[in-house]
Amino acid sequence: MLATLLLGVLWLVDPRVGRLWWNTAKLSAGASLLAVLLGTAAALIIVKTDAPGRRIAAIILAAMLLIPLFLIAGAWEAGFGIQGWHTLTTNPHLARPPWLAGWRAAIWIHALAGVPWVALIVAGGLRAVETELEEDASLCVSPPRVLWHITLPRAAPAIAIAALWVAIIASVEISVTDFFQVRTFAEEVYTQAALGAIDFTGDSANPVSAVGWWLGLLLSAFLAVTALLAARWLLSDMAGVSLRNTWIWRLGKLRWAMSAALCLLMLLVAGVPFANLLYKAGGQTVQTESGRARSWSLAKAVAKVSDAPREFGGDLWLSAKWAAAAATGALCIGLPLAWSIRCARRTPIARLLVLAFCFTIPGPVLGIAVIRFLNQPPASPIAFLAPLYDSYFATWLVQTIRALPLVTLALWAALVSIPPAMLDAAALDGAGWWRRLLQIALPQRWPAVAAAWLVGFAIAFGELAATVLVLPPDRSTAITVRVFQLLHYGADDRVAAISLLVAVIVAGITLAGAALVWLRAK
Repeated sequence: MLATLLLGVLWLVDPRVGRLWWNTAKLSAGASLLAVLLGTAAALIIVKTDAPGRRIAAIILAAMLLIPLFLIAGAWEAGFGIQGWHTLTTNPHLARPPWLAGWRAAIWIHALAGVPWVALIVAGGLRAVETELEEDASLCVSPPRVLWHITLPRAAPAIAIAALWVAIIASVEISVTDFFQVRTFAEEVYTQAALGAIDFTGDSANPVSAVGWWLGLLLSAFLAVTALLAARWLLSDMAGVSLRNTWIWRLGKLRWAMSAALCLLMLLVAGVPFANLLYKAGGQTVQTESGRARSWSLAKAVAKVSDAPREFGGDLWLSAKWAAAAATGALCIGLPLAWSIRCARRTPIARLLVLAFCFTIPGPVLGIAVIRFLNQPPASPIAFLAPLYDSYFATWLVQTIRALPLVTLALWAALVSIPPAMLDAAALDGAGWWRRLLQIALPQRWPAVAAAWLVGFAIAFGELAATVLVLPPDRSTAITVRVFQLLHYGADDRVAAISLLVAVIVAGITLAGAALVWLRAK
């Protein structure tokens, strides 16, 4: 209701921002609806059935969580965009628009990128459903009816949170909308930042008023705070839930049919886009008697991917160093922050606002804010920050801010499961706030802390919108910025190869995180 009111005020105060937010709402609603349908189906099969391949599907979804959104957009563009192999094969002269273009492309890609988020959040909600209710109902009705009448209604809040989460991501990201020329509020922020026209103080030459800017940012922050409050409620509701104590639908003869459905869903989410990149990396044109013909070579694809570390090695190494530093910074801040939220008796609004700011502020705005904060004249009281302006400190800062919300949520989810009785007993013995964290919580949850660091590394490694503005001049640059720039010229074999290499790196990080989660569960 309040979001609708803010949108109405926006339309009256600044019709341009109102139209942009209306476009944002359409994009978010379409992406959320499709993502919720597919992600909920995946979560039900993985959590509530004994279909073969569930663990592999969970690892694939976890890996897709960490794939940068612009890379997913480039992967689909490599197949079905203007320069995609399918378009060049079936529509070489562009007699009709490609399959992926405009609104359809933006909604489709945001939805498929949101499926892993929905599956993760809904899976948590399904785990929290009371097993006793499901087991009692299964004695009277069939398993599908148990899922429809008991499980899904009890998990409805988690489904709503997942839809809101996907909507927020779609509303603040610019990777997809910039590719396919869809005008949203975040895309306008990015465009105005690129032109150097952002002014929050009321410049008459600015096509967007200062009030419009601030109301638009306020609407983003409101959505994020709502999602974080709901997430805190969900995590609190899941506290103490045993991962092994859940009702399972024994499929019997349907096991392989359900496994096939899950496999098709994984192909849609991960298989098709990266098959596009693999095909693009090995694609070649050969001269025949009848003219030029397109073909594919596995040897060329392997050679291109093998050459990518040599060609982009400096960019990869630089991005890895920045990401490691940013993940460490986010962990040092996020660990006490998550512990304080976990121990808070009342809703910690101020801390949630900080996380909401870090999560929802458009990347270009964050980059410009950091630049203005560090680029100080000699007479400024904080002129001592000026030397940091031309250093990598700004890059580290924006990537740390971007990684902080998800690192904190990952730590929060781990810490909230510690039995309160254990902490209360330690407090009665005189253990203070820090002692309970360092001597009780960390020894029990250190695999989750390591996994949270890996999450922060992956998020920082893929950060783009703010990093591109604060990079100091150098021969090397962030690999995300390099690939994003090259993708605008088309997903050629070089871009496809480095994109596949980044996907392999993320897959390695995911496997390491999965090993840590397995270690914690032992």
